[in-house]
Amino acid sequence: MDEQAARLALIRNLETLATNAWPAAEVSYLGGWRLRFTDGVTRRANSVWPNQPLAGADLDETLAEVEAFYAARREPPRYQLSPASAPADLDARLAARGYRSVARTAVQAVALPTIFQQTKPLRLLPTFEVELSEGYDEAWFVAYAAVEHADDAGLPIRRAILQRIAAQTAYASLRIDGSMAAVGLGVLEGAWLGVFCMATAPAFRRRGAAAAILRTLAIWAQLYDAHHAYLQVMDDNAPARALYAGAGFQTLYHYHYREK
Repeated sequence: MDEQAARLALIRNLETLATNAWPAAEVSYLGGWRLRFTDGVTRRANSVWPNQPLAGADLDETLAEVEAFYAARREPPRYQLSPASAPADLDARLAARGYRSVARTAVQAVALPTIFQQTKPLRLLPTFEVELSEGYDEAWFVAYAAVEHADDAGLPIRRAILQRIAAQTAYASLRIDGSMAAVGLGVLEGAWLGVFCMATAPAFRRRGAAAAILRTLAIWAQLYDAHHAYLQVMDDNAPARALYAGAGFQTLYHYHYREK
């Protein structure tokens, strides 16, 4: 396998792991594409995953079927596009049909030993405690929602997404003086740890809480023979990008959405 083919295989694998880690309520298969729908909550769970060939299907007809699928569900048609998307000119074809590009996102990865090297044991004052649950944790969800989605009417749908995850999970929570300071979710599949739902309460930011969550998830994943971690961070989220760079994450590729 040449270098370009190996890169595309890696991207396709990570895109598969990521869609498994955030499972939609409804998935319809159209050739090699997956049409995902979850009542409009989160782009990832309400978009086309077009990372396998269509097996000879006419592209214009397929695009029309996609639009009909989402129109029937009163959701705008939307595609999650990465370098592995097929066919290779799909992005251009959608742009020509009037789809706008939004939410450019970096997919970053790092070897687990690098996280340990970059996030030395932290001396947070006052003393902190980290708890980890390998099943869905309602207290974790309440803390996550309070930071990230306090006014979100879709919280029950977000909860259901988490409860559908079939892969092994770790819900990490960090408390300082009994107060929930930070949370993060690890989803383990194969040799890869996916890092999701990182959130730190405003009063505890820039004190190392998020780095401690990353370190905890890496330790947990290594116990199950994982070797690498990946995550997704939007280009316009400078604080998060700085945090992950400090832990050794580097960008492998970008994806974006095309939507009407």
